[in-house]
Amino acid sequence: MSSKPKRLTRLPDGRDRSRPRPSRRRALAIVLGVLVLGYLATGLYSVRTDERAVVQRCGRALDRVRTPDLYFGLPYGIDRVRRLKVLETKRVGVGMTLADRALGRRAEPQAAECLTGDRNLIRVSAIVHYTISDPRAYLFQVADVPALIASVAASELTRLVAGMEVDEVLTEKRDAIRSQAQGAIQAALDRYGAGVRIKEVMLPSDGVAPPPDVADAFADVTSAREDRERAKRVAEGYAKRITAEARGEADRILREAEAYADEVVRKAEGDAARFEKQLAQLPGPQAVPSGSRELTVKRLILETMEDVLPRVRKVILDRNTRGALDLGLIEEPPYPTGRKE
Repeated sequence: MSSKPKRLTRLPDGRDRSRPRPSRRRALAIVLGVLVLGYLATGLYSVRTDERAVVQRCGRALDRVRTPDLYFGLPYGIDRVRRLKVLETKRVGVGMTLADRALGRRAEPQAAECLTGDRNLIRVSAIVHYTISDPRAYLFQVADVPALIASVAASELTRLVAGMEVDEVLTEKRDAIRSQAQGAIQAALDRYGAGVRIKEVMLPSDGVAPPPDVADAFADVTSAREDRERAKRVAEGYAKRITAEARGEADRILREAEAYADEVVRKAEGDAARFEKQLAQLPGPQAVPSGSRELTVKRLILETMEDVLPRVRKVILDRNTRGALDLGLIEEPPYPTGRKE
């Protein structure tokens, strides 16, 4: 039997065939290094403090939303990381575009006109401020979230304005429209699952205005209404001032009357007390006459004349007629004589 020739394991230059060539090892190391660097470059990612990230693996969104941290994932092509700034306040214009507003251009009338409850046309435009509350729903539930917000806001504003009169919309109901529109827009977007939160619905100073054709007439009406309110405020202020002055005058008169009454009462009480003291000093008619009674009577007469005479007309008599004229000022009652036992 012929024996099979042995397979040479060495090359003619003496190298072992089973050992890989050095160049092949280098190529393999380079490939492995590139793969590691590619993984580190695309599989390692971070999420900032103001961001949330949604990972799509092979096109399917993972349930977990990535919060701020450092993460290891699969390389690019398998994982796709979509970052969203959830703390940033976004804006969308209703009845106008933000670019038009920045450039000072007016909105299209057809896009901003609404019909009020009393069948008047009015232009209503607004700016809606919102933030992202659910990143996963924001990315995959609705195709164009800003367009949806603008459409829903326009619908809700039209509905609210249709239930009011034009004067109310232009004057005192602006704040009510803002607050009611914010709640209604939020409820509608929650039904669509848009994943946003409405922070504010702002009506600019020129956001609620009549159409240009009748703007002058509305301006005249608004000016007349402001004049009426100003006159009303002036009248109310005058009435309040007069009322306060009248109340102050009434309080002053009342205090003076109370002080006068107190003074009269104290004076009467003093006179009564003095009279009682004098009465105590004056003996009664049944008592034995004494010099003290005559002196007390004369003193009372003189005090009375001192008080009365300055307020009456005086009559001065001649010396010859003084004895013949009896004025009857002093009458001395008969004194009972004591009976001697």
